[in-house]
Amino acid sequence: MRISELVAKVAEARARREEVIARVCGACGNKCCHEMTMMGSQDLRRLLKGMRLDPDLDRRLRAGLRQRALELEADLAAVDRVASLLEAAATEEQQDDLEELRGHMQQWRDFIQFLRSDFPPAMDEMRRLMYFSAIRSNTLNCLGRFPGAQGALVTLSQGEASFRFSGRRLAPPWCLYYVEPDGCLAGDWKPAKCANFFCTGDPNLLAEMRQALSFDDFVLSNFTVASLDRFLRHLELERSLGADFVEPKIVLGISEWELGEIRKTLEAAGVQVQTENLGGRGMRSASEVETSLAALPPSAARIEVYDSTDGNALYELALGLDRIRLRDEHPGLVLVAGELGPAPMSHPMWEDEMMSQPLGALDLYVLEGGQ
Repeated sequence: MRISELVAKVAEARARREEVIARVCGACGNKCCHEMTMMGSQDLRRLLKGMRLDPDLDRRLRAGLRQRALELEADLAAVDRVASLLEAAATEEQQDDLEELRGHMQQWRDFIQFLRSDFPPAMDEMRRLMYFSAIRSNTLNCLGRFPGAQGALVTLSQGEASFRFSGRRLAPPWCLYYVEPDGCLAGDWKPAKCANFFCTGDPNLLAEMRQALSFDDFVLSNFTVASLDRFLRHLELERSLGADFVEPKIVLGISEWELGEIRKTLEAAGVQVQTENLGGRGMRSASEVETSLAALPPSAARIEVYDSTDGNALYELALGLDRIRLRDEHPGLVLVAGELGPAPMSHPMWEDEMMSQPLGALDLYVLEGGQ
């Protein structure tokens, strides 16, 4: 298949996948994005790379976080109203709890100011985005020491703030990176768990996806079309940020010249490059992937060249790499395949409709303009 045809197929498959997501997500009435934030430190590194590579993502993220700051400010105003009522009726024994509550509220206020600031895209700053879950939890736990306070918070929130009960407890907050009507601010750089679906709703995202896409088309829909320059910038950026930012890459259908440019880019970044032309279909089990990458030092990268790959091989690769990712290890693997062939059968995770489909967080590329 020519690269131009592959690019067109990827675009068409991605469009169908996005249509399903837009139609299904939230239809169950219990949108995952309304059930706390999945952004961990590894995911934050991934988001930072996206901000550095894509100025539009940087702008959208900052604009969305400023919108979230308005929502969090409304929530804090409701907490403040309840705190004022508590202060008016507090006993001497409750003064320490009130002082602690005010301290947590100040941390909440400081966090809102951070969301509105022009913080630099650097991990030392962006790590603060992970603090809000603890700030909110500490505030509400402290408030819960006062009888009836959380009920008053929900009552005073109606129409103005987001607090509500789920059963007998306060419901978890919306994801910090979710805004209406645009959805996820992180886009293609969303956390791994979100990118891999993990849907338990009804209607179910994976079930609907299976109706709209074949297994091979679903695999295609997880690829990104990019220029060679953008791909090389991605490699350079990871190495400039540090070993913790390096993630494996899978690239389809590139020419010998493009392969040479990838090798030169890595070597210019001080990386020792091992290139292996392995031929064949590139099919390895998840455990074999783990074993083969275990001895690769952070200062090295391996380029593996195969004649072809398919959805099953990529699923197994993704499973092995996900186990490596969960150990916070970052092998410098670039897997190059001449083409993406049809899978002889669908992967068992697809056939068994398992909640998680493991391709979403992989860096899967088709280079536009390749030979």
